[in-house]
Amino acid sequence: MRRVFAVLTLCALLLCGCAKEEDVLAPAIEFRAALLQAGGCSFRAKIEADFGDCVERFAVDCEFTTDGTAKLTLTEPETIAGITATVTERGGRITYDGMSVDFGLLANGNVKPAAAPALTALSWSGEYIAAAGWEDDVYRVTYEKDFDEKRLQIDTYYKNDLPFLAEVCYNNQRILKLEISDFSLH
Repeated sequence: MRRVFAVLTLCALLLCGCAKEEDVLAPAIEFRAALLQAGGCSFRAKIEADFGDCVERFAVDCEFTTDGTAKLTLTEPETIAGITATVTERGGRITYDGMSVDFGLLANGNVKPAAAPALTALSWSGEYIAAAGWEDDVYRVTYEKDFDEKRLQIDTYYKNDLPFLAEVCYNNQRILKLEISDFSLH
């Protein structure tokens, strides 16, 4: 009788543990479903690209569609405001009247800082959800993106079901920080 009770108790504990894990992932899955159903999103991002010896700052307006395309308009610094670009999963280039804007490369030459909003939105729409959890009223999701035998982690922080901060990490170091505002689904 004790063995049966112990087995039933163990099964109940395991089932409760699984239910808790599903509860923690539910907001991330619901956000992804809403994004995919809407066909995309738009947002503003103030971006910091950390090169180790210097930090570059700029801001963009981003229109992302779930086919993997992001249309970006630089808004800061003022000297390059208004320059637009289209970024796809295969890359992209920012040009305007023959001028090219290049903020350098991160993650051993694999990540263009100007593509940070596209990279982040792509993670929301389809990359592997490695972890999720709550701290007070902030929900954090860690997405992982593999490419060329390398891995990026994109940590996104949500408040009231909307992203407000994302950090892209490579080799356990933050290389990009995006302060997200004016988020809306299409």
